[in-house]
Amino acid sequence: MLTFCILILVIGIGALSLGAQSSKKKVVEPAIELTSLARRGMTMAITNRRPYVLAIGENSVALQNANVRSNSFGSFFDDFADNPGVIQSFELPEGMRFLVRGWEDKFFRMPEEVRDDGEETYFWVFESSGICEPIGVKLISDVEGLEGMVTMNFNPLTAQTQEPLSKTTVLGVDNIDELE
Repeated sequence: MLTFCILILVIGIGALSLGAQSSKKKVVEPAIELTSLARRGMTMAITNRRPYVLAIGENSVALQNANVRSNSFGSFFDDFADNPGVIQSFELPEGMRFLVRGWEDKFFRMPEEVRDDGEETYFWVFESSGICEPIGVKLISDVEGLEGMVTMNFNPLTAQTQEPLSKTTVLGVDNIDELE
């Protein structure tokens, strides 16, 4: 009987552990997709010697052609919306959202709040010189059972996160808004 109880206990602990890993994976997957698009945008900008842009909305991200001259670092352009030329994009699952912190900002904000012109999308430009704006992006999940957030600070020379995602992921927070 004691052996049976110990076996049930071990199986229960294993099931809880697998459930936690599954939750973490579901929260981290969009963050991995974002870092992949950033890496691809930077690589394409250097390889093709032309700027590309990552359009970050509250619930979506799109890698696009940039219809502007290069070396216009840090500017917002009206012609992105006219002919975006979307290369690859994805949308967040219901209950997840992005917050953005530009290089001059102290706090993470909704993408439309970072912009001065009321646009709902934040444009992160990858220059052909291999330089991009150093931004921070926070992915927040309010999905029941998958509450958590991932904080990503991107390097301006590599467009890669400065910390591994495993170190910047917080799960199971009762009130995620307190951490924003």
